Amino acid sequence: MPHETDKLTNSSPEELEQVLRLPNLLRDLLLQLIKDFQTAQLPLELDIDERYSFEELREYLAHKIDEHLKKGGTLKYLLNRVDLTEKQIHRAIPTAIHASLQLLAELIIKRELQKVVIRYWYRQSEEKED
Repeated sequence: MPHETDKLTNSSPEELEQVLRLPNLLRDLLLQLIKDFQTAQLPLELDIDERYSFEELREYLAHKIDEHLKKGGTLKYLLNRVDLTEKQIHRAIPTAIHASLQLLAELIIKRELQKVVIRYWYRQSEEKED
């Protein structure tokens, strides 16, 4: 059965922009991106107090990934860390990933946002039980 967070995967940039306006959600997303990219040896210079738009984040991530690939890096560790499957990637990006860095960046943001929202819902349910 599809989970509510699956809707994020199919959301348009405009819809995601609305989600990112929720209190602390953007900040938590930035922290998640920084953590996962750092673990994959791709440090990000994002200011967690900045109000990034979805478009700005997508452009920034696509640029960082492009720089990494041009230096001979691979995406294996990043994609594993973000937890994107080959099936998800091939469904969203039927051509070569290198040619679709904007789409890849969008997929990464959506997946990371799913993680943040799941944690948020989990915290809410724990608070209700207390």
